[in-house]
Amino acid sequence: MPMESLPKLMLISPVNEAIVAESAMAPRLSSLRGKRVGLLDNSKSKAGKMLETVAAILNARYGFTNIVHHCKPSASKPASPEAIDELASTCDLVVVGVGD
Repeated sequence: MPMESLPKLMLISPVNEAIVAESAMAPRLSSLRGKRVGLLDNSKSKAGKMLETVAAILNARYGFTNIVHHCKPSASKPASPEAIDELASTCDLVVVGVGD
């Protein structure tokens, strides 16, 4: 079969270019003493227990003024905008827990 009569194939790459968002690291806190802490549980098994343990150890050492708890609906879904807004507006730092 001559090459001219072969059907032509169009190849399309399924890979998309990465979109890099502009971001910056939050400034480091000078101390954890008296801070307001947020805990964000990603809903995996043992994530909540791990967060509670970490918070208890840090609280015993630094004495937090408040601890705010939120739990994502599932590990594969983002936290609700309301949870993010509350953590951002009421906490000095947030610890995110991943468990299994």
